[in-house]
Amino acid sequence: MTYEKLGRHGDSEAALAKLRALQGDARPVDYARVYAQWGDSARALGWLEAAMRRRAPALEDIKVSKLLDPLRNEPRFQAIERALKFPN
Repeated sequence: MTYEKLGRHGDSEAALAKLRALQGDARPVDYARVYAQWGDSARALGWLEAAMRRRAPALEDIKVSKLLDPLRNEPRFQAIERALKFPN
């Protein structure tokens, strides 16, 4: 995310590719955070939906993760939160 904030998109893509090569699809919520910060809501939401299917433990903090703030108004994100049945 830091490379992207610095305008170094090529480096940010390379760093994400390296992480995916090491971790595979085992970190869907982390990938969602990255894509949310990059402004790619569709990919971010896709990863969150994958996390739901896998019952990823990291879903427990999506209600408070600031890195996911760009997604909060998205109907797909709101549906995920509802499905997780977080307390108000």
